[in-house]
Amino acid sequence: MRKIHVNFVITLSIVGLMTAAIIYLMGNSLFTVNWFSTNYLNRTMAYQASTLALSLVIVLVTAFQTEFQSLRLLSLTRIDGKVLPEPWIGITKKNKDSWKKLGRNMAIVISIVTAVAIYFQVIQKGVIQTLTLASFLSIILFALTNSFVEETTYRHTFASIVEYHGLSPYISKALSALIFGGFHYLGTPGKIPGVLLAGFLGWFLSKSVHETKGFFWAWLIHFVQDVIIMTALYLTSN
Repeated sequence: MRKIHVNFVITLSIVGLMTAAIIYLMGNSLFTVNWFSTNYLNRTMAYQASTLALSLVIVLVTAFQTEFQSLRLLSLTRIDGKVLPEPWIGITKKNKDSWKKLGRNMAIVISIVTAVAIYFQVIQKGVIQTLTLASFLSIILFALTNSFVEETTYRHTFASIVEYHGLSPYISKALSALIFGGFHYLGTPGKIPGVLLAGFLGWFLSKSVHETKGFFWAWLIHFVQDVIIMTALYLTSN
């Protein structure tokens, strides 16, 4: 029991420190990049490089906490599994869908909701940039790294500790929803809509990790949302 408490203290501490680092790095670059044609892409490059390095440290710490069993949850080949009932979102015991189908369908639904929220919170302010192919490819790369960073921080950590100690997945799902949702009050999309959307996303992606024992759907769905968000931020940035 003592080891469980120690591991949760360590995990909550590193997630808290990482959250503080993310907030700081959003407004303060550790180094300057002038590789791209816009300030937004240059700032994003510096931010992504810094947070990616920190996320790899978190992966390593979590691995030591779980005798490296946590690394199994980073698998990208485990994309299927039984979907456990969640009546409050319409997944009942009669549901016959596996994660292959549910993951695909929810990726589409969540992306549409994100796009609508981004339109009203960002795009309506006015588009001032033209999206070139080179810029879009950069956005895709940054979306890959950003989604990896946030998934390893807010999903992989809690899911790994819960799986390692054989605890209820509802613990990590709740922690992911609360912390990830709260963190997005100042994010994009932000305010209450951002909190609710990110909170649900955190819960759902945590569910995917536990039930597939893999990282595929969590990373993919988060990646698609980041492509939508980062494209909008690019189009409306100076």
